[in-house]
Amino acid sequence: LPPPKSSYLDSLRAKQDSTMSTLSHERPTTPPPSSHPLPEPSSVQSRRSGRDSMGGLESDPWGSPQLHRGHAHAQTEHEHGALNGYGSVRSTTNAWSSGKSTDGGNPSEPSNLSRPNGRSDVTPSSAGSGFGWGDSFGHTSDGGGLGGPVRAGLGGDFSQPGSDPNESNPRRRSLGLGRVTTPPVNEMVTVTLLQEKEGMFMFQHRNYEVKSARRCSTVVRRYSDFVWLLDCLHKRYPFRQLPLLPPKRISVNGTHLAADSTSFLEKRRRGLVRFTNALVQHPVLSQEQLVVMFLTVPTELSVWRKQATISVQDEFMGRVLPPDLEDSLPSTLSDTFDTVRTGVKRSAEVYINLCTLLERLAKRNEGLAADHLRFSLALQSLTEMTRDTYAIDRNDVPLLNDGIQATARHLSASQTLLEDEARAWENGVLEDLKRQRDCLVSVREMFDRRDRYARNNIPQLERRIESNERKLQDLRTKPPATVKAGEIEKVEESIFKDKESIVQQHARGVFIQECLRDELVYFQQSQYHISRLHQDWSQERVKYSELQADNWRSLSDQVEGMPLGE
Repeated sequence: LPPPKSSYLDSLRAKQDSTMSTLSHERPTTPPPSSHPLPEPSSVQSRRSGRDSMGGLESDPWGSPQLHRGHAHAQTEHEHGALNGYGSVRSTTNAWSSGKSTDGGNPSEPSNLSRPNGRSDVTPSSAGSGFGWGDSFGHTSDGGGLGGPVRAGLGGDFSQPGSDPNESNPRRRSLGLGRVTTPPVNEMVTVTLLQEKEGMFMFQHRNYEVKSARRCSTVVRRYSDFVWLLDCLHKRYPFRQLPLLPPKRISVNGTHLAADSTSFLEKRRRGLVRFTNALVQHPVLSQEQLVVMFLTVPTELSVWRKQATISVQDEFMGRVLPPDLEDSLPSTLSDTFDTVRTGVKRSAEVYINLCTLLERLAKRNEGLAADHLRFSLALQSLTEMTRDTYAIDRNDVPLLNDGIQATARHLSASQTLLEDEARAWENGVLEDLKRQRDCLVSVREMFDRRDRYARNNIPQLERRIESNERKLQDLRTKPPATVKAGEIEKVEESIFKDKESIVQQHARGVFIQECLRDELVYFQQSQYHISRLHQDWSQERVKYSELQADNWRSLSDQVEGMPLGE
């Protein structure tokens, strides 16, 4: 068609051409990039990614109207979906996975400034693939972000079969699809026992102050709140590595011991510390809203539970199986599970025994320290009787008493060192051993839950489908007059429901396999905790051995002047 002739359109075209020519003369041209660019240091890339994700110096990530007052920015509305009814989540996926922005480039070319905060449009497949929490353990990024080039070799047999290690950003799907997962931060939570009790007489309970420095939150919880949280996690995440709770009370031969003893309360408090820190350091459980609310809601948890809408359905409920997920899992995954389960079961028994033995060693150190104190007191009392004992010639008695008192002092110093060492064992290496023991037992229980909850009735459904299909063929071959009304539709509906159930159960089985794979990848990091445990304990033993050696060396110098009668 011929172009329309209009004076108004001609004037617009002329004005646009003049504007573009003026801009092309005023804007300096960008030199062509070199064929061999110099590699950037990781610090520069991290600063650039942080700057791009915030959209420049004037960009407000929360879209504050006060900051943009008087600016000529285009206002774009965004829809934020609520996360389990607890508020909106602002995704920062694009800031990590997008490429480098071009500063000072052609304004007619698309850039990250086409979206607020410097974000670029990313398709859901590119934003969601390879963004599960398991990826941070199976691969590490050289580019400082989660979408950079990937190094292979850290995932072991859990890597995708047939994948190219040199491929940039290979597709690897993890179980946390659709979940906002950030790199795990070494968060530490402290649990303090409050001295005063609460409740009516004969029904009193103790409270614990749970404090998180990173979340800037301090809440008060009772032991039953921890039990409720773990019960909810068992229902929602049965195939995860769930931490262990310390017992409420201890019974020996059917007799409950005193639950208010100082030693038992301290052991239970330390067990709650291990439980809470295992939750906040887990890459999936730490993102669970129940855990977040447990650590941050300042009100009493029983009151909050009545007001909040809590969902404890299985994490796989309603999830659609991706077409490439089943093929991405290694074929030897079941054998790997059996091997790990056998090793974990035997290791857990050994660590349970190690914790018992170390508790005995610590108690023996305390007993040895008490004997050193008794020895020191006996020597001090001996100096009071030496003058009367050697009354014939008392010239050497002062030097003799000085040596005895020096031995008593150094025995007392040795007693203090032994007590400090026993206390350091209880707070250090013993807690490290118990943490490793809890980790192994939690993995062992995870496999036990798989045996109970990962069952399916697919073989029975397949046999019923075959029977119904034969029945359907017989009904269709019969004369229509002899078939009851709606009987064929009823059989067809039964076949359809059985096939749909088979698809859902098969998808759930694949999700369970992937979930266990990711949990074992996370559990793999516990081996480095064992290394730190042995290093710290050996350094501690060296320190106290040197202190004891210095103490006895000083005693040896001081008793040199004791009389020998020569």
